[in-house]
Amino acid sequence: MKLPFLYFDPGTGALIVQLVVAGAASVALFYKKITTKVKSMFGKKEEQDLMGNIDIEDKTDGGDNK
Repeated sequence: MKLPFLYFDPGTGALIVQLVVAGAASVALFYKKITTKVKSMFGKKEEQDLMGNIDIEDKTDGGDNK
């Protein structure tokens, strides 16, 4: 009894691996998107600072001292 449908060439194996990886990535991104939306509905809104938490200090020596 021969089973001709059990043969996987490298192209078929690569396709199966690609489908598994793409499926896992899709589930992960969908889960992240849904949890972000749910958290934003129930959480408090924070003001977004466009400059972030940047500390700018003016350091001047008064010129080049060689």
